[in-house]
Amino acid sequence: MPMLAAVEETELIDHGARRDSSIRSAVLTSFLSKGGTFLLQLVALPAALRVMGRAEFGMFGAVSTALATVALLEVGVGPALAHGISKAGASNDFAKRQKLASTAFFMLLAIAALAGFLAGGVLMTVPIPTLFGGEFAGTEETMRPALWLGLGLFLALFLLNLTDRLREGLLEVSHTNTWGAIGNLLAAAAVGLAVWKIPQVWFLVLAVHGSIVVAKLGNTFSLWKRHPDMLPRFAGIERSLIRHLLSDGAAFATCALLVGFVEYNVCTWLVGHHGGPDAVSLYMIFVQVSVMQLGFVMMVSTPTWPAVAEALARDDRPWARIASRRLYLLGVAFAACAAVGWVTVGPWVLKLWLGEEFAGLPRSLMGAFALYFAAHTWRHLNHVLMIGTGQVRTLARVQLVETVLVAGGATAGLHFGGVPLMMATMGATILLVTGWLLPSKVRRALGE
Repeated sequence: MPMLAAVEETELIDHGARRDSSIRSAVLTSFLSKGGTFLLQLVALPAALRVMGRAEFGMFGAVSTALATVALLEVGVGPALAHGISKAGASNDFAKRQKLASTAFFMLLAIAALAGFLAGGVLMTVPIPTLFGGEFAGTEETMRPALWLGLGLFLALFLLNLTDRLREGLLEVSHTNTWGAIGNLLAAAAVGLAVWKIPQVWFLVLAVHGSIVVAKLGNTFSLWKRHPDMLPRFAGIERSLIRHLLSDGAAFATCALLVGFVEYNVCTWLVGHHGGPDAVSLYMIFVQVSVMQLGFVMMVSTPTWPAVAEALARDDRPWARIASRRLYLLGVAFAACAAVGWVTVGPWVLKLWLGEEFAGLPRSLMGAFALYFAAHTWRHLNHVLMIGTGQVRTLARVQLVETVLVAGGATAGLHFGGVPLMMATMGATILLVTGWLLPSKVRRALGE
């Protein structure tokens, strides 16, 4: 018995070292990926804004955020898939991994086809001003081709995002990051071509989102070559897994994707109806900055939650507790630094970055954004740890309540105080709901 215990302890140490290594590799490769994103946000998109003008760039933002609603249908790619892949890998059950990958792929293919049919029907029948607001009247010839092109690209992304989830279950996030870096570099080059040769909304949509599709295709073929059991086969579909993936994915969509849908897409739509393309352009800048900044936190959080799940599957709670504390510390420190930075030098940074059209923005607006981003980051940290500890359904119930309150608060804030009060209300609501409920549930799951 002592010898058996020693062997088990050695195995736990080895698996812990592997998890640490996977996180370090993911963080290092994330610098490449986020560096490409930073290049795109810092140089390429502002150049496109200056060439195309604020109103037309606002149309690009409206198209991108509208089509991003397709991601809400990504119900089959929830944590259950990564958890299942991780557990099957721990027991060397390659047949189970193949069934999970095949079932998820064909299920998403069917959902993508249905989503394309429904979205296509909307584009063919609903006028542009009805979709985006009266201020978009007269933009039909510009918006319609971009929307159709973007729909095809987003449906492809919807299916190809499956590869990212499989990589998470395999603790290979670093591979996804490497291909993401390639996609960002392609996007930066393509946006440069759009700026100098084809400064049109439809080509900017192709440049940004088409480049990501190419990179994800590369990641997918690389995955299939490295892990042949991940290649989808129709014979590998297991009906019992469909219900499991759908139910878990629906909960995941509630607690994660619905957040982005409301706070990015719905709020962009509200801002568009309230202030037109110029207001959308301003709010989209804050959305892009928020996504870009959170990306640095996700450099650590994305590889951490699958590693926590794998540790708990092996009953290695000490490692899971250490990893969670490390994630909290890094995330909170980054959010605090970002908030202070935006309040103190935010107006100057936006003027230098985006030009005179964004000069003179009040510090109250910067403070509202800083509050929202800090709350958004704290919620994200608790989200990923709730997912890693297998509490997706509990998270979904709490998040659904918060999302309804955020939507109502954002609507009221925009009506009474414009974009600054809208963002401040959103941030305060997040802190009052998930900001204090979720940390206790994470601690309880980790045995603290």
